Amino acid sequence: MLARAKKSLGQHFLVDSAWVRRILGAAREASTSATALLEIGPGGGALTSGLLDLHLPTWAVEVDRELAAALEQEQPNLRVVLADARELDLRKLAGSSAKWLVVGNLPYNAGTQILRRILSSPGEVASAVVMLQREVAWKFCATAGGEGYGPLAVWTDAWWERRLLFSVPPGAFRPCPKVISAVCRFDPRERASLPPDEQVRFWSFLRKAFASPRKAMGTVGRSLGLQAESWTEILDHLGIDRLARPNQVEPAVWARLFEVRGLR
Repeated sequence: MLARAKKSLGQHFLVDSAWVRRILGAAREASTSATALLEIGPGGGALTSGLLDLHLPTWAVEVDRELAAALEQEQPNLRVVLADARELDLRKLAGSSAKWLVVGNLPYNAGTQILRRILSSPGEVASAVVMLQREVAWKFCATAGGEGYGPLAVWTDAWWERRLLFSVPPGAFRPCPKVISAVCRFDPRERASLPPDEQVRFWSFLRKAFASPRKAMGTVGRSLGLQAESWTEILDHLGIDRLARPNQVEPAVWARLFEVRGLR
């Protein structure tokens, strides 16, 4: 499908067949436990035909009315939903029993919000393979001390195994973006660090804790509204260096900090 990209929607269409094949290969590997497939932002349909070949009941969410209409005509086996993926409710698409494989080339201007929406449903998602701006991918997939490591990586790690699979150059798209993209995979942890109903409170906790990322951990307690003596006792109990910075503390340790009495 030939499509004209709309800047207002952050559209950059994948056109390089070699990269299409590589992304489809990653989706195929991630599909083993899925019972349904959701493509987010199919755009011109570069991935769609290959995803239909996985022989799962397949939905596509597209916010562009013209592209959604064209997809419905070209792919009769595809269930097209005209909607903003940032407001997606997976349970309403195929019932609460579906285990989704989510695949998508996420728009740069909404990728973070869309992915957080997906990752807020670890019970409904079997796996997710998504493409983002590389700097945004780092924020979800970084390890402690790595580039981009912060509250998004820590929050995601509590419920998901995270992997940055490979980068995709600007030349693979039309129009060419000014940034490099990256494909990531997320799989629900067998044993999550925290219950799913703690997602909102854990995110609020992390945003406060990382509000001043250059501060030493010994002073972070102030941002959380804790007395210095109480915070120091907690750090010492968990064996956390008071001079370490927030971005040097492992995700599992942040989850333990959140669980300590009084931090919720």
